[in-house]
Amino acid sequence: MSSMSVNPHRILRSLAQVLAFSSLLAALPTSAQGGFVPPERISGRSPSLDSSFTQEAWLVYTYKVDAEGNVADATIQSSNGVPAVDTHMLNQLKAMRFRPATRNGTPVEVPAGPVVYTWILDTPREMSPAFSSTYEQAWEKFRAGDYDGAFDLAAQLKEMPGRNAFEDVKFQILAASIASRWDDPATEMQHLKRVMEFQNLADRNRFENPYVEPEHYALMLARVHTLQLENNQLADAQATFNQIMIRGSGDEVIQKVQSAQQAAQARFQANPDIATKGELTPLYRGGPGSWETRLTRNTFNLQNVRGDISWIYLACLGNEQRLPFPSTRPWTVPNGWKECKVEISGRAGTRFELHQLAGAV
Repeated sequence: MSSMSVNPHRILRSLAQVLAFSSLLAALPTSAQGGFVPPERISGRSPSLDSSFTQEAWLVYTYKVDAEGNVADATIQSSNGVPAVDTHMLNQLKAMRFRPATRNGTPVEVPAGPVVYTWILDTPREMSPAFSSTYEQAWEKFRAGDYDGAFDLAAQLKEMPGRNAFEDVKFQILAASIASRWDDPATEMQHLKRVMEFQNLADRNRFENPYVEPEHYALMLARVHTLQLENNQLADAQATFNQIMIRGSGDEVIQKVQSAQQAAQARFQANPDIATKGELTPLYRGGPGSWETRLTRNTFNLQNVRGDISWIYLACLGNEQRLPFPSTRPWTVPNGWKECKVEISGRAGTRFELHQLAGAV
């Protein structure tokens, strides 16, 4: 593997359009899905980068496919601010042509996305002088207990154009620490999961240069595990525990996490109704929100919804199903479906409780 340029999404690149239109199909009312056929790309390629791009980049884009099969309203909704990348991706988007979507045989315009694209490099991890200076100032305020001041500087870091992935990881860790002091576990988890995304991509591609040093990453995973257990996300916590075990994170960390996992399993089994709090978070400012969690039980429902939910999907190993919502009855995982998770989309900021009910574990 080249140490200069690696596209961690090279395997996923061919799936970008499939994922985009899968989201589109999920968003349609159930009554409209039967007569709907999504667009099919007939020329052009899914937007991607190659080794000529030596800056790390990540972005979220959306577009529409009109009734003639042309791409319309192609938009970079968010990015780390590398103009050459944004322009390149938009040009590739606009060059695609499709066999248009149809509803009951009639061509129709449809939206696609959001699609996330990430391009990271296996290079020594460094911060720019400007980023490093602001970052250190933020931590000084944090250590002094001035969390508002630290937050203001963190906001400046987030808006710095062209920041690399290592800088974004540093920002996410800082933001997670501030959220922890403000007792905001959902936001803390959101930032820590972003760090995990970068590090998991680096691990998957066997990068020599990690984004987080192993001993610090082990402690971060242990914190993620704690947050998941506190929110009754037992299956997600098990996945995090498995990752800790695979990484060989040290006997002390492993023993502590294993003990917490076993205690949580006992509490889970003793309680017929386990509630997990959820909040829909957007991929970009002004965009729709989403949330997902793995299931431990086969019977579940949503309660105390505050906001708007567009759709709910049950996604399992080799199977998926849109769930009717609102529903007066709990949902049940079909027999034989394994390794299931719930995916929810709707208005950003919508909050709810997912209740997993005793019956099948």
